Amino acid sequence: MKLDRMLFGKLVSSLQEFGSFSQRALGKPDTAIKKKEFNLNEHLRFFHAFDRYFYSVADISSLKVVDAGGPIEQCVGYTREEVIRKGYRLMLKVHHLQDAIRSARGGSRYFKYLYDQPPANRPYIKVNRTLDLFRKDGRKIHVLTQSIPILFNDFMEPIYMLNIFSDITDLSVEKKYSHYIIDNSDELKPKRIELFKRDELPNYFLTSAISPAEKRVIALIADGKTSEEIANELFLSVHTVNTHRKNMLDKLNCENTAQLIKKAVISGWI
Repeated sequence: MKLDRMLFGKLVSSLQEFGSFSQRALGKPDTAIKKKEFNLNEHLRFFHAFDRYFYSVADISSLKVVDAGGPIEQCVGYTREEVIRKGYRLMLKVHHLQDAIRSARGGSRYFKYLYDQPPANRPYIKVNRTLDLFRKDGRKIHVLTQSIPILFNDFMEPIYMLNIFSDITDLSVEKKYSHYIIDNSDELKPKRIELFKRDELPNYFLTSAISPAEKRVIALIADGKTSEEIANELFLSVHTVNTHRKNMLDKLNCENTAQLIKKAVISGWI
């Protein structure tokens, strides 16, 4: 997959922010002890998924995948060993680039919420996503990803996250990206907390319809440059720049440039 340089930069900054929140347990004296004493099988029997699914266990203190299981190869075409070895790098192969950025941003928002809660509540707070996933053979499925903290250090900072990937292609009518927290710390009053507002999540069709050339133009518009300046920088005619601008307004149903820039920022293009 050829990566747009601007989007790749946004992915890197989003992952850096995610890492700053997720890796709080890194280097803490008890983290290594907790890992050594951890028994995954004791935890797996408490969690259930529906339809076809597989799982991975991420050590978020080091941002590595340490275990995986279930019918992985049947679901996505990758072997268990590939999932563990490639780890977080596999995101760029199996997700839309915009979804990888949104996943990192949503993950940061999840951890901000988690650390605002009393330590005793944190084991009961998980984060879910629904999104497209590309198999190794290029075919696309729609999945529900449930991320559940299952190991904490003495400061109740997560070390391991259990990620359950369920294939909901045949169950989901509206296949779109969503990202939300399920807070079950009060079992009588469970809460669902959306991590993105509706207008922060353009449809896949719309985001995929924006070309790399159009993304470069909107990035320069956001920098405050005029059509003439953009044309000179990109070696285009002013007419072409204005055409790109008009096409993006139409594709994303925006009434003005301000709305267009907002959607571009939210989508991770700039």
